Amino acid sequence: MKVLFVYRGFGEKLTNPVVDAQAKSLINSGVNIEKFPISSGGFGYIKAYFKLKRHLSNNTYDIVHGHYSYSAIIASLANKGKTIGSLMVGDIDLQNSFLKWLGLFFSRKKWSSTIVKSRLMQKSAPHAVVIPNGVNFKIFRPIDKNEAKAKVGFNNKYHAIFVAQQPEKHKWKNLDLAKEAISLIKDEAVSLKIVNNVTQKELSLYYSAADLLLVTSSLEGSPNVVKEAMACNCPIVSTDIADIKEVIGKTKGCYLTNFDPENISDKIKMVLKNGERTSGREDIRWLSSDSIAKRVINLYDGVLES
Repeated sequence: MKVLFVYRGFGEKLTNPVVDAQAKSLINSGVNIEKFPISSGGFGYIKAYFKLKRHLSNNTYDIVHGHYSYSAIIASLANKGKTIGSLMVGDIDLQNSFLKWLGLFFSRKKWSSTIVKSRLMQKSAPHAVVIPNGVNFKIFRPIDKNEAKAKVGFNNKYHAIFVAQQPEKHKWKNLDLAKEAISLIKDEAVSLKIVNNVTQKELSLYYSAADLLLVTSSLEGSPNVVKEAMACNCPIVSTDIADIKEVIGKTKGCYLTNFDPENISDKIKMVLKNGERTSGREDIRWLSSDSIAKRVINLYDGVLES
């Protein structure tokens, strides 16, 4: 099976950690994956359409798989064959009603199948298939906490980490709420570390070094950071959104909160008082990248058979 991934890439190497991780898991499962990263947004998608159309006229694929709404739309317009669209948080959940309408229109009328990341997202797209992103257990694994702290430069303080790209831009991440909750603890030994622009291997070290992962988002699809932290046995304090309850609900040492900073602060104190790692890794075996890859391949097979 030969599949082309179409997606928005970032940086000089046009990487996208979420898409790259899924591509790697599918390659390891025997799927021939080629990549078509889009270098810029806005008019960059229009340029990408013509470039992709030329690419598809010279190459043959069983399926073209577009990740995020704009990339999937471009893919289906350029591709004469079967196209699958993967919708992420923001594609059908944000206040941008036009983007939501456009994504749902292509999902119903143009794409051979649609993937969403949680049952909550499926409420907006009942025809879609729920397949969350998996987590690479080889990269995200627990290591000695003191060793990890030394490698990431943590001192002897307690550290809550907030993992997000451009949290100031993405207001639904609620960084200010996280900062307020930490300040309410009124203990200088407790600090909040914003983690971004690091490799997955470096990120794994942060999960092992941290006392907890703090998530205060008001909107998510199926957040990878929660699953990654679970794979590293890192305690989690998170607002009750998306599928987070399903992921961490049975794990001792992980807590759900509302959006009251006092409530969040109290849960953080509970984690720090307990001071133990979790059994998260064992509790999310069903979300390993290998398991998720099998589900994606089953969807590919179904699309090709239809």
